[in-house]
Amino acid sequence: MYAKELKISQMAARQAGRMLKKEFLNKRKEKTTFKQRSQRVTPYDKKSEKIILDILNKNFPHYKTLSEESGANKKIDQFCWVIDPLDGTTNFTINNPQFSVSIALLKNNEVVLGVIYNPILDDLYWATKNNGAYRNSHKLKVSAKKDLKKSVITYCHGTGPKNNQKAYKLYQRFNNISHQCRHFGSTNLELAMVAAGNTEAHLTSGPKIWDVAAGTIIAREAGAMVTDWKNKTWNKNSKNLLAANPAMHSLCLKELKKLKLA
Repeated sequence: MYAKELKISQMAARQAGRMLKKEFLNKRKEKTTFKQRSQRVTPYDKKSEKIILDILNKNFPHYKTLSEESGANKKIDQFCWVIDPLDGTTNFTINNPQFSVSIALLKNNEVVLGVIYNPILDDLYWATKNNGAYRNSHKLKVSAKKDLKKSVITYCHGTGPKNNQKAYKLYQRFNNISHQCRHFGSTNLELAMVAAGNTEAHLTSGPKIWDVAAGTIIAREAGAMVTDWKNKTWNKNSKNLLAANPAMHSLCLKELKKLKLA
C-alpha cells in the first residue's frame, strides 16, 4: 500500500536534497532572513519546497499539501502531504551538515508514510504504516538499552519562552541522569536516530507538525513508542512528543512527571 506515494516522495526528497547539498558545499550562501527571532529562513528552503511541491502536485493533483514555507493549499481530500523542505535551517546556514528534507503523508489526519533524507550522508529513512522502517535498504530497529546511565537522549523545542524553559529543564535533568543529552537541531533526523537505535529517546515541546510527522511513523515502525508527555498516542494536535524504545519510554515519562512537565 502507498507504493506510488512512497516512490514519488522519495524521488522528491532526493531531488530537493541534491540541490541543498550542492548549495551547502558551495558555501557562498544567499542572505538568511528571519520569520521570527529564532526562526531562520533561506532562499534554499523555498527552492527545496518548490522542487518537492512541483513533483507531488504533478503526480497527486488532488492531494492537499501543508508545507512549512507556503502553508496549506485549499484542496479538499482525505490525503495531505506534510513537508519540511529544510529541517535544520540554522545548521545549514552555519555549515553544520545535520539537516534533512522530510515528507509525510496523512490519511484522514493519520500519518501513513514518512520519508526523511539526509543529503550529506545520502541516507534515506522511510516507512509506511505496518510495513516497518528502513534506512536505505536496511530495516531499522530501536535500541534495546534499558539503563538511562548508558543511554543518549536528544531533545528539541518549538519557539517561544515557554518551550525554551521546558527545554532547559529537560537538558538539566536528563544530562545529569543519562550518558548524554544532546540537541542536534533537526527534529525529524533526531527521530530517525531513535528509529535506527543510535539514540534511545527524543523529547520535544511545541513542535509544528512538519517538524515531526515523518519522524513519528519511522520511529514507530522501528519499534518506538510515540506519545505525548502524558502517554497519550501522538497525533497532529499534540503539544509535545516523546519517542523512545519501550523501556526508555517508561523511564522518560517518570522523569517528566518529576519535572512537572507531564
